[in-house]
Amino acid sequence: MSKINVPFALLSLATSVLLWASVYNDKNDKPKPDQIPAPVRTSGLNESLYVITEGQDMITLPVSGYGKDIRSINRSSVTAIVDLKEPKVGESTYPVTVFPASVRELLSNNALTVKFKIDKLVTKKVDVAPRPTGTLIPGVHLDGPIDTFPRWIYVTGPSESIAKILAVQVVVNLGSITQSPQESELDPRPVDEAGRTVMNIMMSATEEHPPYQYNFVENTLKIRTTVKFEQNTAVPTKPLKK
Repeated sequence: MSKINVPFALLSLATSVLLWASVYNDKNDKPKPDQIPAPVRTSGLNESLYVITEGQDMITLPVSGYGKDIRSINRSSVTAIVDLKEPKVGESTYPVTVFPASVRELLSNNALTVKFKIDKLVTKKVDVAPRPTGTLIPGVHLDGPIDTFPRWIYVTGPSESIAKILAVQVVVNLGSITQSPQESELDPRPVDEAGRTVMNIMMSATEEHPPYQYNFVENTLKIRTTVKFEQNTAVPTKPLKK
C-alpha cells in the first residue's frame, strides 16, 4: 500500500482553492465606474511668444473597468497632457491625452478637454514717473524736477496687461530727505491711468528679458532717484516813498 505524500497533497489542495477563487472572482468581478484625479501638464507652447494666464491644474478622469484593473493603476503616474503647439489667443478648450495607455483604455469619456486662457507675450518701452509724497523740511524748496535713472525701462507681460500700463512709477518720500542732493534706489511699480498697480509685469533696463512665467515674476530692477533742494530766500522789500 503506497503512502500519501501529505505536504504535496496540501499544496495541491491550496493551489486548487486559489485557482477556483481566481476563476470565481473573475466571473463575479463586474465592471464598475471610478474617478481618478490627474495633474494637467502642457507641452509645445512657445514661451517666448505666448503665456498662459488662466488654466486648469487638475482634471478628474472618469474610468470604468474590472476591479482588478482599477486596483492595478498606479495613480501617482497618471498625467493629462495638453498640446499647445498651436495656441489660440483668448479662452479656448483643448483636447487632453491621458498617460499611461493602460488608463487611457479604461476611460469612459475619450473626449476630455480643459480650458486655457492664452495671451501674447509683448514688451514695450515706458517712461519712469517719480511721484513725490510728504513735505520737505521747513525753509527749503525743490531745485528742479526729481531726476531718475534710467528715465525709461522695458515692461514685459501679457498684451492685455501691457496695454493698461501708463508709466512705471517710483514713490519719492520728500519728508525723509535731509541733504541736497540726495540719491536713493527705489522699486518701480507699473501703473495704469488711475494709478493702480498692473500685476504680473516683468521690468528690465533692456529689451532682453529672461524666461517669463505668469504669477511668478521676480523683479530686481531698481530706479535711482536724485532730489535737489535749496533754501528759501526772503525777497527784501523797498521802503515806501513818502
